[in-house]
Amino acid sequence: MLQRINYKKVIVWTFVVMFLYSFLPIVRFWITPRPEKTEKNSEVIKELGKNEGSYFSFIVFGDNHSGLIFNDAATLKEIWHMNREDRFRKIPIDFAMNVGDVTLNGARRHFKDYEKILDLIKYPVVSAIGNHDDRELFQEFLGEKEFTFVNRNSFFIVLDNEEGNLSEEQFSWFEEKLVEGQEYDHIFVTMHKPPYDPYQQEWYNMDNSPWAYRFRKLCGQYKVDMAFSGHKHMFKAETFDGVEHIVTGGGGMLIEIPEKDGGFLHYVRVMVNNDYVTYEVRKISPPFWEYVTYYFWKEAVYWIRNFYGTGYVVGTNKKIEPLRVSGLNDREYWTQ
Repeated sequence: MLQRINYKKVIVWTFVVMFLYSFLPIVRFWITPRPEKTEKNSEVIKELGKNEGSYFSFIVFGDNHSGLIFNDAATLKEIWHMNREDRFRKIPIDFAMNVGDVTLNGARRHFKDYEKILDLIKYPVVSAIGNHDDRELFQEFLGEKEFTFVNRNSFFIVLDNEEGNLSEEQFSWFEEKLVEGQEYDHIFVTMHKPPYDPYQQEWYNMDNSPWAYRFRKLCGQYKVDMAFSGHKHMFKAETFDGVEHIVTGGGGMLIEIPEKDGGFLHYVRVMVNNDYVTYEVRKISPPFWEYVTYYFWKEAVYWIRNFYGTGYVVGTNKKIEPLRVSGLNDREYWTQ
């Protein structure tokens, strides 16, 4: 007589196997030795200057925050997808760009972890500095923090705004480089902190900052194609003065924003075809063990909060917030 299948056991063991199997990449990452040599930004851009033609692609990601198990595991999952981007060999992928926060908190061992990350990405990587990256160690491991480079028909500007703004000296340098970039078909700008609020419910507030307004206007004046940033762990795209401003901070760091608002792991692939530029967002699911231990519960908390939030059970939300400042006209109020 045939023995009846215990479906409960099958389901439990399937779950356990999936959980353990999804954990294997991070174990392999731990035991992988650090590469003997990692190319610095200057070495990468020197090689990119040799590329020719006007039909190519590049990848943009950020906020991988190397040094924490959750972050590294998610980044490894993204790298697997990145490395498959050219599998059809339709458009050459020249390089990848990291918009900053390459480490968890700037420790030397975190930079060493990031070196292992770079070694796994099969494309050369240009890295910007973020507010979590120690400035001296960044220069030691990755080189310059503010620079320009040319790839084919496009001019790239990388800015250092890890403190959250740009100085007068930086603005002068930035505009000088924007003028220099006018001889190319396209201009792309990269920095860590975005010049606008990608998520209005968060503490981060840049929409009304004078430097951010000035930056957006300069990008529009000199016809920048796209400006990339990170800092917020989400995807968001906004257009100001004809310029696409893309926040791509889903490179691995645990995401606290709800998925429906852009809070998901991802990277961006940009495609350049002569005078035409477009992009696609690659949404990546986290490793199964990470989904079970964090992302499922993150979304559940937001669902419960939204389900409860009628305001009629316990009380209504009728508190009137006072003006932040007084005695100023409308223009002055929004720039304080």
